[in-house]
Order: sequence, then structure tokens, then C-alpha cells
Amino acid sequence: MSTVHPELSIIIPTLNESFELQSLFSNLAKQEKSIFEVIVCDGGSGDGTLDLAVNLAPVQPFSVKIVRSPAGRGNQMNQGADVASAELLLFLHADSRFTDNQALFKAVTAFEGQLNDHGSPLRAARFKLNFRRSQEEASLAYFFYESKARLNRVDCIRGDQGFMITSSFFHQLGGFNTSLPYLEDIRLATLVQQRATWQLLPVEISTSARRFEMEGLCQRQILNAVIVNNLVVGWTEFFDEHGIYCSHASTGKLLLHPLLEGIRIRLAERPASWRLKFWLGTGKHVSSNIWQLLFWLDVRRDFRRGKDAGVVAPLWLAFYQRYFESLTRNPVMSVITAIAVWIWFRVLLVKSRISELS
Repeated sequence: MSTVHPELSIIIPTLNESFELQSLFSNLAKQEKSIFEVIVCDGGSGDGTLDLAVNLAPVQPFSVKIVRSPAGRGNQMNQGADVASAELLLFLHADSRFTDNQALFKAVTAFEGQLNDHGSPLRAARFKLNFRRSQEEASLAYFFYESKARLNRVDCIRGDQGFMITSSFFHQLGGFNTSLPYLEDIRLATLVQQRATWQLLPVEISTSARRFEMEGLCQRQILNAVIVNNLVVGWTEFFDEHGIYCSHASTGKLLLHPLLEGIRIRLAERPASWRLKFWLGTGKHVSSNIWQLLFWLDVRRDFRRGKDAGVVAPLWLAFYQRYFESLTRNPVMSVITAIAVWIWFRVLLVKSRISELS
């Protein structure tokens, strides 16, 4: 175990992660030219994660701290940040891995280089995302999400990319928002963007696609889109303890119909004025994401050419941003998009019902 003061504190929230933790520790133990500590923040695991962390800690080439916390990823990571020894923090998911044995060294060097160039500690960074899949053949869908995660857009930044941020800036932002037990990464990404610039580090991080593969990539992305939309439009009932959404922790096919039917019923219970406001807000949010359709064309073109996700040329996206994006920012487009989304929701509700009955 290293006794040298760490230059980086890696904060890992865990909840029933015994399947991932030993592999993650083995992966981090291979890192060269970097002095770091690992802080495991457990939210009450019932699968032996905590005992495993305790047993693994003494035999690692890095210092390990273990924090017990109430469940809730944001709350867990906030507590981890409070006991961090380094000024530079890295919030890392338990299923994250690095293929480059100098990934942390390169990341810290690049981050500190940006600090020196810009002279401001108000900075944050994330890694280039790559999915670890059970199937080896190339996938346009995964390629799209890997490419999108490299864009300098706050709505593309998620916690599975790893968040690197100075402790002082993190605490200035108030840490992760814990008013909800999830979506803490989206909220922090937005706060950072309001105050500073997100840096893309010159290193890849891989995340497991196991959940997507078991639940269904399309189903999970639809659910993610619904979650983000309801956060944006402020429908907090959707997220509360007795609300519609619950975290699908089980590893099985994701059934959309119960969720969609729950949304339909709850919306029907609301006054007509509230529903109108909800759908107009949804239309505004969705219209602001039309750019993804144009970027999909760019991704598909370069995917067919065998290019890397990091070198997709955003030609269609640039054309859209120059000539059409401003048209999506008006009430008329919000109304048109709201109607389209309402129709899509109704069609999806019927199709999901038929699919799950067959």
C-alpha cells in the first residue's frame, strides 16, 4: 500500500457490486506512473460487496478507504469526496475499466495542462467512452452512443464517462444534488457547464454493456429518454418514492408497457392545463434534440467507412446547426413536436402492450 500523498482520489459508489469490484481493483492495480487512492462508498450492499472491499484493501498497491453511506449514488459520492485526500477527484463507476495502463497518468497530465493553460481551477473533464460488449461484431447503435459521448455538449455527458474535477470546484458547486436518488450525473454536468468548460480527456474508459444487452438497448434508451424528459419538464412525481419510475436493478428484459401505462394513468389524473404544459414542455425538450437525427447520419456514414468513434466528422450536424437549429427554438416548433411525441407515445403504448402479450 502506498504511503505517499495521492495526486488523485478515485471515488467509487457501490451497491451490490461484488461482481465488479475485484475486477475493477485488478484493473486499477495495473495503472503506472500515477499515485492515487481509492474510496469505496457503499450504500448498504447485501451481496458481500463491503466485506470484499475490506478484504481486498490491504493487498492493493494503492490506499483504500471505505465509507458506509445511506443508499443513493449522489449521497455516497458526496461522502467520499468529503474524506478524499487529493485535490483532484475522479468519480468512477464500479463497472468502469481502462485498457491503457497509463490512463490515469495521461488523464491527470492532460487535466493539469488545461489548468495551467487557462489559469482557472474551475474545470472538469471526462473520458472517451467505449462499451464492453459480449458480441464482437460492430454495432451502429453502440457506435452512435460512443461517438455522441465525445461531443462537447452537456446533454451528452454522463457519469459512466468518469467525472474528473478539482475538489474545490466540486464543493463550490455544492456537490452532487441528492434531492433524487438518481440523475445526479446529469445535474452536476449541467452545473459545471454553467460555470466552466468540460474537457474531453485523451484516454478511453470502457463501461459494461451488460445491462443494455439484458434489458434491450432500445428499451433502455427509451426509458432513459423518458427519465431525462421528465426531469427537464419538472415532473417530480415521476421520481418520488411512490412515483412511477423505479430503478430496474434486476437483470432481465425491460418491460416498457407497465411504465408507459403508469404514465398514461397519472397524466389522465392531472388537470387539462397541467397536461398541456407538460406536453408543450416535452415538445420544447424534444425539439432541442433534433440535432441527434443529423448526427446519426454522420455516424452512420463513418461507421460504414470503418472509422473510429473519435473521428466522426459532424458534417450533417454542422449543416443543421448553421441553418436549422434556430428554427427549433420557437413555440410553433414546440407545438408541432409535442403533437408528434404524443402520437409516438400512444403508438408505443399499444405496441409495447402487444409485444409483451405475445
